[in-house]
Amino acid sequence: MVHLTVHLPREIQLCGPVWLKWMYSMERYMKILKGYTRNRHRPEGCIIECYIVEEAVEFCSEYLANARTIGIPKGIEERIKSRSGFKVIPTDYKMLCKAHYYVLQNTTVVDPYMYEHLTKNEKWLQEENKRNFSSWFKGRLKRN
Repeated sequence: MVHLTVHLPREIQLCGPVWLKWMYSMERYMKILKGYTRNRHRPEGCIIECYIVEEAVEFCSEYLANARTIGIPKGIEERIKSRSGFKVIPTDYKMLCKAHYYVLQNTTVVDPYMYEHLTKNEKWLQEENKRNFSSWFKGRLKRN
């Protein structure tokens, strides 16, 4: 309850009365992060390590979602798979290349390399840039 009084005055100034802003979700997440702390001297390292492990486990569980599990009966396995929150839609290679190009194009760190690639040869069209930029960018980073 003491922790709540720390946030209350600032929240009232920013958002008005307390009942208009709900902080329960943030407090719950802080409890999760607090549970990650194993070393009170350096809690940030523990929090980062546990968060990365959690992300890796979630990624692996989604990556291996279609794998046959050992020791779990077939009926229970189907019920577990039906509870997942989203569906993975398979895409073709062309769509994957478009998505990869979109991410690279909208990353500010990549902007100088994109400009260098476009000005390298004036005759190249935008379509060729879309097709070749990913592989060119990979090779360019390997040279550095």
